[in-house]
Amino acid sequence: MTARASLVAACAAAAIVIAEAAILRVGIGGAGLPPLPDRLPSVLVASALLLAALLALPRSAAVAWAGVAAAAAIGTIEAVSAIRSLDGVAVGGAWRDLTALAGLALVLGAAIGATYATRRGRRASLPGRGAATLVGIGLMATFVAAFSAVLDASQPVPQSVAAGQLAPLRIAIRLGLLTIAGGFLVGLGSDLVPPARRAFDSWRADPSRPADRRLWRFAELLADELLPSRDADRRRAVEGERARLAADLHALVLPELRRAAATAEAAGLPSDVQVDLRRALEDVEQLMHERQSIVLEQFGLVAALEWLAERTEERSRLRVDLELDGDVPDRPGAVDPAVARAAFRIALLALDNVVRHAGATTATLRLSAGRDAVRLEVVDDGSTPAEPDGRSGRGLADMRAAAAATGGAVAVSFGSGAQVQAAWPTVHRSG
Repeated sequence: MTARASLVAACAAAAIVIAEAAILRVGIGGAGLPPLPDRLPSVLVASALLLAALLALPRSAAVAWAGVAAAAAIGTIEAVSAIRSLDGVAVGGAWRDLTALAGLALVLGAAIGATYATRRGRRASLPGRGAATLVGIGLMATFVAAFSAVLDASQPVPQSVAAGQLAPLRIAIRLGLLTIAGGFLVGLGSDLVPPARRAFDSWRADPSRPADRRLWRFAELLADELLPSRDADRRRAVEGERARLAADLHALVLPELRRAAATAEAAGLPSDVQVDLRRALEDVEQLMHERQSIVLEQFGLVAALEWLAERTEERSRLRVDLELDGDVPDRPGAVDPAVARAAFRIALLALDNVVRHAGATTATLRLSAGRDAVRLEVVDDGSTPAEPDGRSGRGLADMRAAAAATGGAVAVSFGSGAQVQAAWPTVHRSG
């Protein structure tokens, strides 16, 4: 069973337990048994937790699991406490049925707790594996005790009563609740401690945090760790704004600059004015394509790299070759858009560095995009390494940041020329 399927199954099991507790609280009086004390608020809290878990399911499995486990624990406690309060009142078949319901609630609750504790199964730490093993043993013991309790309640005279022993149902309740509590604590610790540690490290290393908002900043960082989609949503918003800026530059600013440059040249204005206009035009083009390449968005990564090679050749003496390794898909969306944007930006920065610093005559872009990974190489034949110290604002640090933000990595080597290698694992889209 996949991780998502097990979480959905846990949601269904928690819903059964909560529904059982609600039915017992509301309907026990109509079955000829004494009415129970009204404790529906706790059942409503469990229902709210389960609904919150369902809402969090597509955004964060960790948050969803915590909500499901807490909801199941509350529902199990309510169902079992309702049944235990009828011990000695319900007899015969009624007590047997109630014992079976208690056993069902305990087994389902313990199963959710055990799954929550062991869902990361391959823990590196020995204490984590040991705690998960104990919770798994608790689940099996709960099942055996619950089954024994149902058998005992089915006897005309329960054996535990005749022998003066502790009732199997009490044993099942204690084992089940211990398993649920242990599973919840182990799972919550596994999900919460590492993100909290990463958030604390980021918070401590952030020199810009205001003194009066330190705790709030830590809460924001922790929320980003627990809900990775928050950061993804922000990145998508940034990329959308970049695309809108590029479209505005392309539609409004560039045509006016081109017309002004052409007019200045036709009118014979001083050469320094023409140079300034051309430089402004180039800077706006550079800004536009650093923010977002329209070619990339409309035609895909291969077409964007072809355009970049042609544009670099037009603006400099550098000859740029594009080599495709294997069957590289050239349709839009064939490569994950975020990775395609990062690859294009790395190629743009690398070629810009070659033109500015390397003294090269030839540069080569090599792209491979198979089903297992996307790889991009930028190689030049320059005699001077392009930014060996990475001090430029458009240097190696920007390339590494662009790759890291999309799950990739950049390696740089210097020899007779420079070689920039960027790689992203498992990002090809087949659709």
